[in-house]
Amino acid sequence: MHNPYSPVDQTGVMIDAVDIGEVVACIQEQGYAVVEDFLPQNAIATIRAAFNTEVPITEMRAIGTDTGRTWRAHNLLAKTRVADSVFLDSRLRAIVDGVIGRHNQLNITTLFNTLPGETRQLLHQDDGLWPIPRPHPAFLCNALIAFDDFTKANGATHLVPHSHSWTHPVDQHTESIQIEMKSGSALFWEGGLWHAGGANVTEDQERMGFFISHQVSYLRPQEIQLLAVPPEVVREMPRKLQRLIGYHPFGVGVDGRDPLDVLADGIVVNPDAHTADYWRRA
Repeated sequence: MHNPYSPVDQTGVMIDAVDIGEVVACIQEQGYAVVEDFLPQNAIATIRAAFNTEVPITEMRAIGTDTGRTWRAHNLLAKTRVADSVFLDSRLRAIVDGVIGRHNQLNITTLFNTLPGETRQLLHQDDGLWPIPRPHPAFLCNALIAFDDFTKANGATHLVPHSHSWTHPVDQHTESIQIEMKSGSALFWEGGLWHAGGANVTEDQERMGFFISHQVSYLRPQEIQLLAVPPEVVREMPRKLQRLIGYHPFGVGVDGRDPLDVLADGIVVNPDAHTADYWRRA
């Protein structure tokens, strides 16, 4: 395993043959890890082509930027099937399970493209949207797959190592590092890590990335997948992906039935349910 990480450069653990345990341990210890060559270039090319030609996008201003120089496409599972295999990738699933536990679901699915002229985001924590006192167990795990090379010049992500364990907010002038990585690499980080998208100061380089956020299944997701992805689309998905959207069998489900059975037949009242008079006569 290739591991050039040192306290001096803090560029993150780079893992050639993915050692899931080491990736998870690295995320738990310093808040993030980088896995090189997570997606091969032929997969990147296929998904990029669909992202460029099929997926509706919007201009977004958020988290301290107001230039409109970032394009985003949220709710990807309703818009394209081209990346389904990424969501189901066994390495991704194992890393997420290791960081936040196996009972998890999708929080956000996003394509973004940072264009020349975009400014730096404010440092922020993605798990700050849920008002849970710190310190708390990890409940959010993010993955960012580079489609273009991420460089300091085109806005590579800023991170504050170890800040996922801090209980106080950071100053916007807090020292950070930028994670430069090649196309196909993936950056994973725990939701409490302070981070920010960098400024793209190039004249002609776009920075496209594929962002997937997971959360523990007992929290309300930012992107309401059960509403965002139409039932007729969900019915055509692999069963595991249906579960990841939020069709969990936990608790009483839908009147005591598995949500996927209800998705299939549309019956929201359990066929075995009857009035009290029926049960009295039974």
